[in-house]
Amino acid sequence: METNIELGSNDDAVPGIEGNLSSTEELSPNSESRLLQLPPELLQQILSELSVLDLTRTSRTCRSLAEHASNNLLWADLLNAHLPFKIHDPGPFASFRSLYAAYYPCWFIPRNKVWFADTEHTGNLILARYDNRRGVVEAYRVVAERRNHAFQIWEWNPDVIIQSFNPKVSLWLDDPVLFLKNTPSAEGPPRTPQYLNGETRMPMALEYHYVFNSFSLCSNKPPNLEMAVDQKWPPPNIPSDQRVYRDMDEGLSERDEPPRHIEGISEIAFRIRRWAHFRLGMPFFTAGNGESLTTFATLDPCLYTPTKEKPYQGIWVGDYSAHGCEFLLFLQRDTTDASTASAETENTEWIPHGRLEAIKLTGDPNVPRGEISFAVEDIGQGGFVRIANDSLFRNARVVRSEGHVAGLGFRDDTWLPSQLILESTDCVAHYWESMGHISYFRRVDIDALLQT
Repeated sequence: METNIELGSNDDAVPGIEGNLSSTEELSPNSESRLLQLPPELLQQILSELSVLDLTRTSRTCRSLAEHASNNLLWADLLNAHLPFKIHDPGPFASFRSLYAAYYPCWFIPRNKVWFADTEHTGNLILARYDNRRGVVEAYRVVAERRNHAFQIWEWNPDVIIQSFNPKVSLWLDDPVLFLKNTPSAEGPPRTPQYLNGETRMPMALEYHYVFNSFSLCSNKPPNLEMAVDQKWPPPNIPSDQRVYRDMDEGLSERDEPPRHIEGISEIAFRIRRWAHFRLGMPFFTAGNGESLTTFATLDPCLYTPTKEKPYQGIWVGDYSAHGCEFLLFLQRDTTDASTASAETENTEWIPHGRLEAIKLTGDPNVPRGEISFAVEDIGQGGFVRIANDSLFRNARVVRSEGHVAGLGFRDDTWLPSQLILESTDCVAHYWESMGHISYFRRVDIDALLQT
């Protein structure tokens, strides 16, 4: 069943229901309702099991249920289910219900928190959050800066020179990528943006330089199976139950209409358009070479959350020499091959096993975002090479791997033999055998960045 979306200026209006409860509206009598004869705490427990739309529909049945359904604690729980860090007050909003309505149905953005872009070659990694102090939904680019580094000679192979890598990873707070603001003002409560009616302009400081940004939702309509893989996002190397159309030269109008109903919204992707606007009389949403349309997709948390069986999973940053720092998804694929299983007994240490892939979330003109940078067929006994005995990597396990290289534009790509040195679950080193070079990779603490 399709649910029409109506976003009004009423402070307590929750979209998804046609009309809103008013004090003068005739409501059905409730004197014979057995539901209302329950103790208040039991009734609140029942209402806490309802979805947002069902709770709002319930509030329109009678005045008593409207009062119960407006309980601030109910809406606080609904809101905090979308936030990685709970909030205890509605900030600049009058209630948790009005806060929820202000950014509905976009709460999936801070809930999924990790997003990566389809920008050609380089990509972009951003983290989204809700700032309760200012009452805004925002997302910032993750950047890494090389610090002072030192060179070392590898005693295991003196022909290899190793460059240290201890980057400073942070959010670029000076330039938000996404900024949704619908806070109350002196003139009264906010008017909820029509997120389902196409693009929503984002008020950013760049507008002083005549550069404008807009946000739009994506449809969950699956792309045509006959379409090329580079027309879909996220890319095929990253597992996802759903993919959306990318922006291509021919545009989106004929293939991906903006969603008009809640059921049509994709919660794994959104788009941001950026364009310049210099001349008076020009429409705000212009098409041409002066604009860019970027599609962002999220990662399922199970892909980057480490576990006992998959301790290397996560988002990492690596040193790519002249290309700078790049971010990768370390993905440990599921395996059912019993021959590669690593046993765990009282006298032996658990050794993870299975395939490990380092997939670029940001890339470069040679090996772009979405491609595999290196892969290990089995990080367990099946790929074991040795235990390092040199002072730099002492006692680290070394496994066979392959590194992915290509010419400009990802031409003539090939795989080269290499070794992966598993120094710890937060730091690994990739040894390019034919190049005589070692690259370091370090885990990124996503939750720590979100709290900066």
